[in-house]
Amino acid sequence: MKIEVYAVEFYASRNSMSSLKCGLEHHMLYYNWAGAMKLDVIVSPRYLKEDTLKGRLCAVVDVLRATSSIITALVSGAKEIRPCLSAAEAKKGAARLSKGSRLLGGEEMGELIPGFDLGNSPFEYLNAETVANKVIYFYTTNGSGAIRKAFAGSGSPVYIAALLNVSAVSAAMVKAASAGKFKGIGVLCSGRQGELSEEDNFCAGLIVDKLRYGLKQCGIALELGDTASAAAKYALSNRGHGLDILRESVHGQYLDSLGFADDLVFASRMDFYNAAPIFDGKRITLSSPA
Repeated sequence: MKIEVYAVEFYASRNSMSSLKCGLEHHMLYYNWAGAMKLDVIVSPRYLKEDTLKGRLCAVVDVLRATSSIITALVSGAKEIRPCLSAAEAKKGAARLSKGSRLLGGEEMGELIPGFDLGNSPFEYLNAETVANKVIYFYTTNGSGAIRKAFAGSGSPVYIAALLNVSAVSAAMVKAASAGKFKGIGVLCSGRQGELSEEDNFCAGLIVDKLRYGLKQCGIALELGDTASAAAKYALSNRGHGLDILRESVHGQYLDSLGFADDLVFASRMDFYNAAPIFDGKRITLSSPA
């Protein structure tokens, strides 16, 4: 079994290589590899290949902070979120709508973009009076692009995941996967500047564990890729320490330096929302895919 270097290096930073070996041996014994549904965690869009997500059910994770803010905005009453590939694309899209019906939201390198109405703190999206019934054109350094790339690669609706909704989004994915329309599952982490982010990998590992259990109840076997196995083991060994992980992560420390320490606390709240937003290629809403 080939172990990707970027997965092993991260795992070994908190767990011994012997523990990793035992974890992988457990998965090899547990799963019926022949005919099992493949589940992979992709630690950053940088590692996507043209066919990585083709035909797969997908979720995108960006705990700090894009997916956390998107979920919060929709639960607070936003009509829809339009993820964009650049600030210019967001401004151009917003200009097509009347000012009272839309907002510009997001960040660049963690900070408010000139001309935008809102940044990327989930606290900015809590106020229903601000976001209710609004179309939000949304651009962030890592998250919005990852969402677009996931849809482009899979060609199917993409779930929006964070610690805030980890159980709800996992349950929605189990239901979708059990319908038999997908050949596999991919959990794409937004990462940080093209590399793995600790907080996204932690969230992805929790999703892997919940999918594994949920699909087992449906009689569906999973074949875990190496990064999915490592992420699940990491998440389970650090269960209950989500806030510590966010605070110790590189991006968490960066956000803290910008004055966003409270965002880490908010984003660490496990299952704060019972919502599973989905991106249909144009907009993110709370609606289920057709």
